[in-house]
Amino acid sequence: MIHKTRPVSSEDTARGAAALKSAVCQRTVQLCEGQCGSGLLALLLTGSLARDEATFVREGERWKLLGDAEFLLVFDQNAVLPPSSIIDRLEQEIEHNLLQQGLSGHVELSPVHTRYLRTMPPEILAYELRTYGQVVWGERQILSLIPAFSPSDIPLEDGWRMLCNRMVEFIEVIDPAVEKPVDPSPHGRYRMIKLYLDMATSFLLFQGAYAPTYLERAERLRALAEDPEANRNCPFPLRGFAERVVHATQVKLQAGDGVGAQAAEEGLEGMFSWAELVNYARRLWRWELERLLSERWVAPPFRACLERSEGAACRSKARRDELSKVSDRELMRRWMRLQPVRKRLRGWASALRRCGWHRSWRHWPRWVKLGWRASPRYWVYAAASEFFFRFRVNLRGDGLAPEVDSQVRTIRSWLPVAGDLCGIGENLGWREVAADIAWNYRAFLKTTRL
Repeated sequence: MIHKTRPVSSEDTARGAAALKSAVCQRTVQLCEGQCGSGLLALLLTGSLARDEATFVREGERWKLLGDAEFLLVFDQNAVLPPSSIIDRLEQEIEHNLLQQGLSGHVELSPVHTRYLRTMPPEILAYELRTYGQVVWGERQILSLIPAFSPSDIPLEDGWRMLCNRMVEFIEVIDPAVEKPVDPSPHGRYRMIKLYLDMATSFLLFQGAYAPTYLERAERLRALAEDPEANRNCPFPLRGFAERVVHATQVKLQAGDGVGAQAAEEGLEGMFSWAELVNYARRLWRWELERLLSERWVAPPFRACLERSEGAACRSKARRDELSKVSDRELMRRWMRLQPVRKRLRGWASALRRCGWHRSWRHWPRWVKLGWRASPRYWVYAAASEFFFRFRVNLRGDGLAPEVDSQVRTIRSWLPVAGDLCGIGENLGWREVAADIAWNYRAFLKTTRL
């Protein structure tokens, strides 16, 4: 149970966040340096904590970090990476030590070789790591191994994938949101805020206006909302969306004693409406996927030339109009069909390694069937989007309303692992499907680019 304390000022919050960040980094460095061996070259802090945009909230006498403290453990190329059992134990030890200091939160350690940095493709993760990543221990110039590129080099699909990832992460907290529609804990609302923030990130990438920090994104979105030209061909009215993103940014950076308490005062009660959140996410998801599909029909070397011709513009508009009439499922199916066979095979090979031969053999016939159509990532995204768009919940008390119960079995059949390998029985309720989607995301997608 959360015990409310006095409101804290922005200055108090900033000073407190800096001290809490320092405590996380110091404890992580102390334990990793002593247990990871001589091959460790550097310890990198990434994510919102590195950008000084993490969210800390008070829980009684303790502070809690919402989200993860993300670290990359960079090893020499010839070193043997620590096994997952050691990394898991090290994460737990760091978290336990921080808890003794009055700070709770999840620490995520990802061991990588230097080749990982050298071969990072132009993506949001690589850009933000190179721009705002911090070397908290070790070789100070190691971030220079990441190839330099500009935001315009980031493929649009990376923005769409970010949107899908955040939808999956929100599915993880659907169950407690349903059990406690008026939830005193900040976690469900925090995931809503994160989804709004990264919907903005994804949208801005498609608009050619991406920025690496929450504050910059909020300002750019607000500017676009005031530009009549920018409002054309958008998935939704930008002014209302921008208001929610600006407010979400303020709450994210100045949480102090809670998350979202000011929404009613700001006249943004809808921010915590499941129906409104799903509406924004679904319209953005479709708009981006329609654009990706339209652009993939023309090879990139010739796209610029064709876009200058009136005939090409008419054909492109006709193509978008045709795509706007198909269902969400058909839209996703068409996108899956365009995935290169090489990427499908690499994705399933990664899933096989992660799941293990001895644990996954009974899934191989189904994996072969799924593999003909798409990679594990696309199948998890297909299941997550179908689930997310069909199930509605309002955190103010409307409860959960499944639109089509018969779809539960279909959605579950799309996942690489459907329950039995992750300790879930054969019940086919929405809770089991939500848990399956979240498990598959963590097991096969979260720590890989495939």
